Amino acid sequence: MEEGNRKENHISHGRILTSSQMSDKDTFWHSVFAELDRKISELEGPDSENYEIAKTIRGSLRKNIDNEINFYRANFQLGEQEFSWLKKNEPRKWADYLIYRYKFRVYPEKKILKEFPPYVLIEPTSVCNIRCVMCFQVDKTFTNSQFMGKMPWNIFQRAVDESAKNDCQAITLASRGEPTLHPLLPDMLAYIHSKGILDLKLNTNATRLSEKIARSILSSEVNELVFSVDAGTKETYERIRVKGKFDQVVANITRFNEIRETEFPDSKTTTRISGVKVDEDQDVEQMVAFWSPLVDEVSIKPAIARWDSYHNNTNSIKVPCSQLWERMYVWYDGALNPCDFDYKSYLTVGNINEMTLSEAWLGARYSALRKAHLAEERSSCFPCDRCPL
Repeated sequence: MEEGNRKENHISHGRILTSSQMSDKDTFWHSVFAELDRKISELEGPDSENYEIAKTIRGSLRKNIDNEINFYRANFQLGEQEFSWLKKNEPRKWADYLIYRYKFRVYPEKKILKEFPPYVLIEPTSVCNIRCVMCFQVDKTFTNSQFMGKMPWNIFQRAVDESAKNDCQAITLASRGEPTLHPLLPDMLAYIHSKGILDLKLNTNATRLSEKIARSILSSEVNELVFSVDAGTKETYERIRVKGKFDQVVANITRFNEIRETEFPDSKTTTRISGVKVDEDQDVEQMVAFWSPLVDEVSIKPAIARWDSYHNNTNSIKVPCSQLWERMYVWYDGALNPCDFDYKSYLTVGNINEMTLSEAWLGARYSALRKAHLAEERSSCFPCDRCPL
């Protein structure tokens, strides 16, 4: 998963292999094509949509295996995220994963609406223990009792069950709060894993990353673990992530890495430091050098004005937001929202306690938003009218 198909400039570093770096490149591609051929043969007749997608993927990959990787091209070239997943998972899952990635990446860009969101983000809690200067948690009108809470198990279970039933292969545990603050997080991870979801992601600030949580992440085969960290020095980190303790975060990530290497040597989990560039004096090169020995990837991108979304200046963006065709957020109380820029739910499309995710996804509120965006009328939607994405 990505945080949407956002074309933001960012600086990154990692140890993940690309096709040109693989010593067994020919064998790898032979295996990929063999699995796609098997899937094409299996799907012909009973599943025309996925059959055509599998054929499209095979043709696109054959044309582009020697070209420069470009994740955002709609003709479906593989990026490092896909290569990493394929290399860490058994071939029998490859074709299903690639079909899912095609739908996740291409359908929203082409504004193709499926019967169920390709990507579901579940919020274990809206509560956070730190106050990052670029985050809406600094908005005191948000961090009051009205918006704060932890997700009951029945809401969580309902969201996961419906996602699995509808072949949604991308679930992230994260949104407005810090997931590790939920006492049932290990059980949540295990439950999603039991449903066979191909792409499970967890975002955390790593301040509460205990050994128990670390082992649950690894045993549940979370394939993407994102540590939200913006610096490689104590001074800069604690200036940005107020109330966070840099030394504790370093110790927690170091210990996670030790557990992964010693107890889970064949782990499918890819780790990433994902930062936000808030100040000009953030030393990106130092940050990359500091964290690279401990994680698989390090990335940093420009901050988006979302610490007080509702008072941003309006803008003249008319391009439809692809997230309306890509994702749905399920918040701790069951509220369903199209994005977390709107962290107070002005755009809410329903509640899981009153309707299914599918009913909300295809319902009147979501449909009206999509229609307005397609008609270049984002200015009529609050707070879409001041969102920079």
